[in-house]
Amino acid sequence: MRVRPVFSWIVSSLLIALASGCEDEPRRRIPEEPARELSALLYTGKSSSPVKLADIGSLLREDLRPGLSAELVEDDDGTMLVTVARLQLLEPGLRGVTSDNAEGALPEDMLRDDALALLIGSGFVSELMALTPLGLLQINGEVVNRIQRHGYTRVLGVGDRRMGVVGHLQYERGLYHSALQVGPGVVEAGNLDISPRDMERQPFFRSVVGTCGDRSVFVSSLTPMHLHALGKRLLQHAKEKDLACDEVVNLAGDREAIMALRFADGRILFIGNPRTSRSAVITLESVAAS
Repeated sequence: MRVRPVFSWIVSSLLIALASGCEDEPRRRIPEEPARELSALLYTGKSSSPVKLADIGSLLREDLRPGLSAELVEDDDGTMLVTVARLQLLEPGLRGVTSDNAEGALPEDMLRDDALALLIGSGFVSELMALTPLGLLQINGEVVNRIQRHGYTRVLGVGDRRMGVVGHLQYERGLYHSALQVGPGVVEAGNLDISPRDMERQPFFRSVVGTCGDRSVFVSSLTPMHLHALGKRLLQHAKEKDLACDEVVNLAGDREAIMALRFADGRILFIGNPRTSRSAVITLESVAAS
């Protein structure tokens, strides 16, 4: 009869110990309900202030870093911020977890780099282990995580002044110095590649990236959106702007979806949470005009 109280005390002690241990692992994330609100911050020097989502459109009328242009694009399904980049003036890169940096990329730290003109992310990760990549992660030649042959079917590659998308079965390590397994594909060979059945699923905040000849597009939805609606509206917008976008891929969803844009005067608009480390973030850095 005395065994049960002792057993209960042991179980209680273990639960308390486990709860205390969680405080020592702030980077571990517990699965939550999908995000329904999106924050926006305007960084000026070392300080930041909140921005109302309704004010982003007027803010984008101001000059961005050379090589960047951005505007809001609306659809019945939601609103997205579409940024077009000319890679002649911007060097793409991939930052995140490496053998020398197990802590990943903290966006707020990255914003201190004046060369940074844009970041968007992030890479797919385990729900329980926030910095454990799901699928290929290759940074500056180092393969941090191998490709998953039965995972998402697209690879977003980053090279010198170029970005590209290839099928995961066609990818070879030497194609790009950095690469990230992503998906699903939203546009393939210039055509919408998402089934209308996607509209029956739950919408999420999205970050997507597309290649359009000598330009690239970087999209952050400001409201939860379906990929089918986002891709369809993006293709319409590209046609209106004389952009020939051949490949568009889903880069991140829900709370992993982030974007930062730097203005010509140095201020930065940040969409999402800048204080959570990411396993991988796509970046654009300003370079001198040639």
